[in-house]
Amino acid sequence: MKLVRTMKKIPLVSIVIPTLNEKKNIRRCLKSIVKQNYPKKKFEIIIVDNYSTDGTLDIAKKFPVKILMNRIKHAEVSKMIGFRKARGEYTIYLDADVELVGRSWIQKMLKPLLEDEEIVGSFTRKYAKKTDPPLERYYAFDPLQRDTIYQLFSPSLDSVLKEEKDGYCLLEYREGKIPPAGRCLYRKKKLLEAVKNYDMFLELDFLVLLTKKGLNKFAYVPSAGLYHHHAPNLRTLLRKRKYNVQNVYLKTFEKKLYVWFDLKKKYDLVKIMLWIIYANSFIPSLIVGIYKSFRHKDWAGLYEPFVNLLVTDTILSAFLLNRKTQLLLKR
Repeated sequence: MKLVRTMKKIPLVSIVIPTLNEKKNIRRCLKSIVKQNYPKKKFEIIIVDNYSTDGTLDIAKKFPVKILMNRIKHAEVSKMIGFRKARGEYTIYLDADVELVGRSWIQKMLKPLLEDEEIVGSFTRKYAKKTDPPLERYYAFDPLQRDTIYQLFSPSLDSVLKEEKDGYCLLEYREGKIPPAGRCLYRKKKLLEAVKNYDMFLELDFLVLLTKKGLNKFAYVPSAGLYHHHAPNLRTLLRKRKYNVQNVYLKTFEKKLYVWFDLKKKYDLVKIMLWIIYANSFIPSLIVGIYKSFRHKDWAGLYEPFVNLLVTDTILSAFLLNRKTQLLLKR
C-alpha cells in the first residue's frame, strides 16, 4: 500500500471485462482483481456480457461487479461499451482468461501515470506459471506473447525505449515504430477523445491514432505481470488465430491503421514468402526451438516448429480464402 499512502487523492480505476461463456475462466480472473491491496471503493469491475449461456454471470454476480449486456456478440464492441460506461479516470480492459500477478498490480500500473502526465498508458508483460500448459509457457518467452511471425513484423520494446525509470521503462512511440502491446491502463479521457468515432475497441489502431496526435509516451511495467491462460493446446490456439483474422482483422481491413505488413511493398512481400518457406521447413525452427529450450530452461521451446508451421499456414489460408484479400492480390 506504499503508493496509496503517498497519494493526496486516490484515483478511481475501472477494469472492463468482455465475456461470452467464460465459466471456466471468470472466477480466477475476478479473484485476482478483488484481492488487490488497492482501496476497494477506488476500483470498479465492469462485466460486459454477450448473453452467456454457461453460467458465467452466476459466478460473476458473487463478486462486486457491474454487469452490462451486449447483444452484438463481439468482444471488441463489448470493450468499447465498457470503456464508455466506466467511471474511472484510468481504465483498462482484461480478457476473462487473464489473471493479475500479485496483490500490488493496480499500484504498479498506476505509478508511471501518476509520476508523468505525458504518459498516456501503461502495460505489462505476460508470464506463465510452472504448472501452466507447455504451450502457454512457450508463448510467455516473448513478453508480448507474439507468434514468431508477428515478432518478425513488429517493433521490439527495446527499439522504442527512451529511459529506464524506477519500476518501469519509459517508451516513446513514433509512426512505424509501435510495438503491439495491448491491455494498457489508459488515461480514459485522452483515449476516448482520440477514438470517439469508433464502435469497436481496436487497440492497436488506437495506439496509432494516439501516436499521430502526439500522445506517444507509454510505460512498460514488467514487474506487474499478467498470466494469460489463452491457449492450453494447439487446437484452441489455431481456432483463435483463425477467428482473429476473419472476425477482427479482415472485417476492418480497409480501415486498418496498425498494419503488420503491406502487400503493396515488395520488401514485405519477399519477407512473407521467405517466412512461409522457413516455417514450413520445420528443421530450422526445431533448431531454434532447442536453443530456446536451453535459454529459458524449459522444454516448452520445442513447440517452436509446430507453432511456426501451423499458425503460419492457418493465418495464410484464412487470408487467401477471404474475398477482400483475393481482390487486393488481384489489384
